[in-house]
Amino acid sequence: MAAVLAAAAFSGCERQTAASSSTDLQPCRLPAVSREVLCGHVEVHENPLAQDTENARRIEIHFAVVPALAKNKSADPVFVLAGGPGQAATQVAGLTLPLFEQLNARRDIVFVDQRGTGKSNPLECEPRRRPRVTDGVDPHAQIAELGQCLRTLPADTRWYATWVATRDLDAVRAALGADRINLWGGSYGTRAALDYMRQFPQHVRSVVLDGAAPADMGLPASFSVDADAALTGLVAACESDAACKREYPRLGADIDSLLRRFGRQPVPIDFIDPLSGAPQTIEFTRDALFASLRAPLYAPPLAAALPHAIARASQRDYGPLLALIVSFTGNDALRLNWGMHFAVVCAEDLPRIDANARAAATATRFGVSFVALYEAACTVVPHEPAPREFYEPPQSDAPVLVLSGGLDPATPARHGESVAARLKNSRHVIAPHLGHGISAQGCAPELVTRFIRTASFDRIDGQCLVRLPRPTFFAPVQGDAAFPAAVPRSND
Repeated sequence: MAAVLAAAAFSGCERQTAASSSTDLQPCRLPAVSREVLCGHVEVHENPLAQDTENARRIEIHFAVVPALAKNKSADPVFVLAGGPGQAATQVAGLTLPLFEQLNARRDIVFVDQRGTGKSNPLECEPRRRPRVTDGVDPHAQIAELGQCLRTLPADTRWYATWVATRDLDAVRAALGADRINLWGGSYGTRAALDYMRQFPQHVRSVVLDGAAPADMGLPASFSVDADAALTGLVAACESDAACKREYPRLGADIDSLLRRFGRQPVPIDFIDPLSGAPQTIEFTRDALFASLRAPLYAPPLAAALPHAIARASQRDYGPLLALIVSFTGNDALRLNWGMHFAVVCAEDLPRIDANARAAATATRFGVSFVALYEAACTVVPHEPAPREFYEPPQSDAPVLVLSGGLDPATPARHGESVAARLKNSRHVIAPHLGHGISAQGCAPELVTRFIRTASFDRIDGQCLVRLPRPTFFAPVQGDAAFPAAVPRSND
């Protein structure tokens, strides 16, 4: 019945969402951006298919424009689509803007907070704060809190899926008076870019997809498959490296031993918080162990220290493992809005997880733990399955540069290859020794700049990325105490 209703609802998709805009852009500031920029908003219907448009709830979609430096600027701005799902584009502007420094000479750079994030009717209850080591240790308790939170918000989470947010993006484009735009999407932002190409191909000049996350990847199941492949690759790389193999000869066995040790029961751990230096205690769960193994894999320099952290954890010292996950999650700019995150994944990914996807996840070290977590979340987050057309490849002639990291545990090259094969005009570039996020590393900024300037693949061969080496594995010096100790409160 839900699928029938979704198909019926989408049959009216030709109607444009009515929107009004704040055409008078105001000077404003963004986190970690030294320049003053311009901010504005468009007002849209929360439910784009609402019949009673007079009384239907409207929400504001906020955006920021970093104006081009040249007076005679190009007419096609660059729209930056953030990842997650759940990141606010304006919140990560300070991290991504340096990538577009040369392009910004003649082009506006636009950051749109997708509905449910930033200032665009955010689906969040608690104020921003510094990350803590204990975050994510008991995700099921946090999901219960999320359900209670969402019931207090003026929002219907059924309308926070990507295909709806795509229309908001086009409303911003129209408000800015740009006939064609360039899209840069990172991680989940690539899914938003692909859907914009599908719904509004006439307004797309060029697209960069950094870490492709297609709509049909089935995120919770692919988390297990792709993370396990990256972890297996790390073990193989250590075994083929003489120094790493000598220092950590039992790496694979140590990983499996840790997974058996935690089983289904949490282990109470006393530790020194690597952020505050204060002593703390947490109930370290199997899910927390999965997160600790997976998160460092996103960044190869952190993954290079993972064998050391695993070896110490096998000796019941979890300090290095906790320090690594804090290193990964400690940037507040990367914080996800979990309400919006689950609204998207529940609508778009979970319905795609069939028996084959479950079997593939079950065969990994991580099993179906991520699937179970999202299934629990989707019982408290109202959602509607995405329309069938959402999963169809865009019929656009615009050139698309697809970038993939060979060590990426979330959006590896297999997804980039799948996307590139279904596009009319694409090129897939793989950086074998990079992880999640390619555009800012090595020669990639020059490639991205050249591609968007010319909207062509001229001199885009990617060999400069192939030559980038894998980070050297970390090995402690004698008496190393680089990480604060964390030990079980009792014999586990």
